[in-house]
Amino acid sequence: MPVSTPIHRICNPVTFTVPIPCLYTSGLQVFCMNQKNIAIAGLAGGTLLFVLLFGLNVIMNQIIPFDIARFPGMRSMEDPVMLLFFVYPFVVAVAAAYLFDILSPVLSGSVMQKGVSFGVILLVIIAIPSNFAMYTSMDWPVSFYIGNMIWAVTGFLSAGILFARIWNV
Repeated sequence: MPVSTPIHRICNPVTFTVPIPCLYTSGLQVFCMNQKNIAIAGLAGGTLLFVLLFGLNVIMNQIIPFDIARFPGMRSMEDPVMLLFFVYPFVVAVAAAYLFDILSPVLSGSVMQKGVSFGVILLVIIAIPSNFAMYTSMDWPVSFYIGNMIWAVTGFLSAGILFARIWNV
């Protein structure tokens, strides 16, 4: 096996990319991570998911009222760890932006179609397993799971479209 040239982890100042090796190919291939788009999409997508999470929660509470703070197993709202709950949409958005950066070359169609396709991927790998695990292990009102899926469908499809526009693919 020939010795390959080492990859230098120097950020390209024009494209804001860092070469990293792909683990899924034989030989050494280079994939350039677009750090600038990942950061922008992480912040914009996190903001979008945050607004949808709490906005849809207000709407759902008007239709089917429930108090999530009274669900068994929930931390007290006074617990400082609960502040991390508000970071969740941003963690999801940054991870999804990283995944979009990897998958965007294989998504086909218009910008809208690529965004919707990616949103469906997020639904399949995040929302469906998460809701299944919560539904089968927690005795919470069905309205909670319905609200969670409504948030996931609207949020992940919207985030996918937002990411496709940021990447301009």
